[in-house]
Amino acid sequence: MQLLSVDPIAYALAMLDKHRGLITDEELKKESLYATRYYLPAKKMVIRYEQHSPADLDKELLACGVKPEELEQAKAWDAVEKEKEEKRRQMMLMMMGGGSSQPQASAQMKAHSEVKKKKPSMAEMMKMAAQGKKMPSKEEIAKMKTAAKKGNPMSEMMKPKALTPEELKQKELSEAIGTLREAIAKVNYYKRALHESPQLEMKAMTNAFAGGYTAPSPGGDYIASPSVLPTGRNLFAIDAETTPTERAWKHGTELGKGLLEDYMARHDGEYPQKVSFTLWSSSFIESEGATIAEILYMLGVEPVRDRMGRVLDVRLIPIQDLGRPRIDVVVQTSGQLRDLAASRLFLIQKAVDLAAQADDADPNVNRVAKGVKDAERVLLDKGIPPAEARALSSARVFGGLNGAYGTGIQSMVEAGDRWEKTSEIADVYAHNMGAIYGTDQDWGGYTKGAFEAALQNTDAVVQPRQSNTWGALSLDHVYEFMGGLTLTVRELTGKDPEGYFNDLRNRNRVRTQEIKQAIGVEARTTLLNPAYVREQLKEGAGAAGAIDETIRNTYAWNVMKPSAIDNELWDGLFDMYVADTQNLGIKEFFDKNNPAAMQDYTAAMMETIRKGLWKATPEQIKAIAELHAESLKEHGAGCSQMVCDNMKLQNFIGRQLPEDVSKDYLKKIDQARNIQAEDKPKDSDQKQQVLKKEEQNKKQAQSAAPVAKSSKRNGIFIALGIIFVILVAILLKRQRDRKKSN
Repeated sequence: MQLLSVDPIAYALAMLDKHRGLITDEELKKESLYATRYYLPAKKMVIRYEQHSPADLDKELLACGVKPEELEQAKAWDAVEKEKEEKRRQMMLMMMGGGSSQPQASAQMKAHSEVKKKKPSMAEMMKMAAQGKKMPSKEEIAKMKTAAKKGNPMSEMMKPKALTPEELKQKELSEAIGTLREAIAKVNYYKRALHESPQLEMKAMTNAFAGGYTAPSPGGDYIASPSVLPTGRNLFAIDAETTPTERAWKHGTELGKGLLEDYMARHDGEYPQKVSFTLWSSSFIESEGATIAEILYMLGVEPVRDRMGRVLDVRLIPIQDLGRPRIDVVVQTSGQLRDLAASRLFLIQKAVDLAAQADDADPNVNRVAKGVKDAERVLLDKGIPPAEARALSSARVFGGLNGAYGTGIQSMVEAGDRWEKTSEIADVYAHNMGAIYGTDQDWGGYTKGAFEAALQNTDAVVQPRQSNTWGALSLDHVYEFMGGLTLTVRELTGKDPEGYFNDLRNRNRVRTQEIKQAIGVEARTTLLNPAYVREQLKEGAGAAGAIDETIRNTYAWNVMKPSAIDNELWDGLFDMYVADTQNLGIKEFFDKNNPAAMQDYTAAMMETIRKGLWKATPEQIKAIAELHAESLKEHGAGCSQMVCDNMKLQNFIGRQLPEDVSKDYLKKIDQARNIQAEDKPKDSDQKQQVLKKEEQNKKQAQSAAPVAKSSKRNGIFIALGIIFVILVAILLKRQRDRKKSN
């Protein structure tokens, strides 16, 4: 419950101090300062509100540090804005035919009508030209258009006016106090909604089965998006055509600026040449397209909205307004997002083409144009014909081959004996994710080398993260997509790109988080946190499986981006899950609940060592191998891919054990593999079945042949008989006709 309420209150308090000039945006980026000054006080407030819900919000705001004069200013601003909104609403009703007797509005409408009458239509201009009459000049037409706009009461009334600096400050104050008021008021609402949600879900389910109506609700992580509460409603996704929304555009530009700042700080003030993005449907829905907004911002392009808020087009941001180079991009889309938001992929490709054609002469300024030229050169070197190379050089949106939904590298990565060089993984990834999805003319088309050409010059890789339920280590799809892309870029270009998460979990403070930092935070707060692990050990077999999967994903990340996983992390995992330095009873827990999970994560540790990714000590290697072998001896082999299907790993583990223990270990593996083989049809049995089936087919064909011949002869006789009957009928008809004529 606190996760829902603490952040909004802390954010509002910070915005108040920013309004007062007591803190800057740069200072707010410092996590320790933010936590001490705002987050911890907000947490204490929420705990108090849980016990005693505030009866008077105004008094509570004053108790939180809001000054009386600030509260009055905010109320006055809100009243004025409410009055303005009511006037806009009334004008809209009038324009839509709701009726109005206002003489001024009627006069404006009449004036607008007169101006429109003066402006000749295209047909009238054609007629004037045919009659030899003087046509209006471009300047005259422009004046008519301006007059038409000025005479349009709708545009004048609906157009928002620019705020003065003083008005902007009043607006900021009102928004900060409004956010604080709403956050305080909702503390107990969230508490009640969470308690009621299980019963509401059951009630809604039985009602739906009975044919009843289920009210709609947005879906997603309720911490990142509290509007999903209470649950038990019919979830809907999003109208893709409205994305990126205004809020998403604001967040996207913040994320883009944060990424550029971090990258430049790490690279002596240099901007990246190209940034590669992963798009997932879940983050797209819950953030309303924030990562797509960031992609557009990188290109120096902004969305164009119609009156209904739909983003149907894009336009260039002038380079002088952008104030930095246009950054090239590459986008890999998941299958779900491709199916959900095809129009957004078209929009991204259009933005790339628009940026590449921008009149920015300096290649250091327009890195999109440079990227297109470099890609064309790579395609030509690969033997692609010039015309095709030119057409493919600007392709920037790629996804699963043949409409697939995955990269196809997970099982390969985890079966360490299926590859010796990471270039083999990169080849599979580049092939499986190399279909082009930026245009409807070549939707899903594949040209070998196009994806590789687009990835040239990539300096950074970005993955959105919108949910509090998973992290870089706990979800295998992160290393599959983001990690696979990172590895492929490294193999193709020789450069290890920077990795970033778009952290969208806090709806008030989106931020860019570097990958190693994200992995470190997740590891310290979960896998290496004794308090967290102690609670996990109360959950049984499921918790054991989750720990195993997270350690296995750590190995996979070590393969994908070795610089993101260091010896310190592996040493910490060894201390926690092998040596049990915290005395949590790790072995006893896994022996009781899920010994196969322990076998799997110890195998993953040994595979990391075998691949040379973890420089473990001889003592660590011996301890892991002994724990692994002991579990197999006590419980038999669980036979995951790591445990039974990697002979190179099994021989490596065997060499770390005393001779008698090694023989027993390898014997257990063989026994488990034999049992697996007995459960499957043997190759000889399969061959015999195939041969029998082929013989049966031949016999059926042979027995069917006489029948077919007999049927063919019968068919001929029947046909001849029918023809004979028809001829006789014709002759009889002619004879009757002659008799009638006589």
